[in-house]
Amino acid sequence: MPDIKQFHSAMDLVAELNKSHGVTQRGGKKYTMVAQRIEAFRLTFGGEYGIETKIVHVDDRSVIVQCDIKDKDGFIVASGIAEEIRGSTTVNKTSAVENCHTSAAGRALAMLGLSGGEFASANEMEAVGRKEQALKAIANTTPAAAAIIPIDERVDTLIAFYENCDADKFAAAENKYKKMINSPDITEYQYDQMVEAHDKRKLELEL
Repeated sequence: MPDIKQFHSAMDLVAELNKSHGVTQRGGKKYTMVAQRIEAFRLTFGGEYGIETKIVHVDDRSVIVQCDIKDKDGFIVASGIAEEIRGSTTVNKTSAVENCHTSAAGRALAMLGLSGGEFASANEMEAVGRKEQALKAIANTTPAAAAIIPIDERVDTLIAFYENCDADKFAAAENKYKKMINSPDITEYQYDQMVEAHDKRKLELEL
């Protein structure tokens, strides 16, 4: 039988990570990245539970991935499902499957009680609108409609910037960074990438 104390310990650990490493979103709520929640899951449960993902649907338009969290006997204790639209962002032009796996894992962990702050974050809810826009743009073959949101290039540029910027440039880019992570035009995967790149460089610069 599941050890309830372990689940409580995992929830407490994620709650602490949310306080110490969570990034403030619109409305003042904090989000804990999927990678950190998986680390908390592994630290608490070790090999007692596994995270298993599978592609439910894939074609040239979209990807759907399901993630199940199982015990040693194969009993599913939590499950999550996510969809990504190919070509909707720079990331989804090349890594829609990987992005979808991350999103599905995040929702499965939220079902287990290890949420990023809320069961559905503000960014996840806004992603619904972004996906609808992407589908309309993909269906429309005109050049103007095909060239969706240039913010994707800005995301990639900002991530590259944090690879070798100095302390002064890091500080000067803070306002731009805050605008980017609070943009309604980014995916959860892009959000995680920017926050990770930002926090890693901050530690390297000992700020």
